Amino acid sequence: MTNNAESQHQPALWEAPTGQPGPQRVPTTRRSVGSEPKGPQPTSPMEFSKLWTIEEVASYLGVPKQTIYCWRTSGYGPQGFRVGKHLRWRAATVIAWTLEMERQQ
Repeated sequence: MTNNAESQHQPALWEAPTGQPGPQRVPTTRRSVGSEPKGPQPTSPMEFSKLWTIEEVASYLGVPKQTIYCWRTSGYGPQGFRVGKHLRWRAATVIAWTLEMERQQ
């Protein structure tokens, strides 16, 4: 058995064998306990265009559905729209609204 460093190197889980592309590592951020968002979280650019229901918006914002309805009638909150008789919000619009609210504070 040889002590050649190259022959003993085993790739880590995120490394691919030499010459082959491997899976990409996704950087993560640490959050304090209890600060995880409650609602759906977009994980890819395609999900930012996903349409959310009132339940998903309320869950993401951590408020009751009735609050979303009240905000909508008073002109406050993220801009939603109707698809037939159903209310929908673009995920990107809701997220942008929350970021703007955070920036203003």
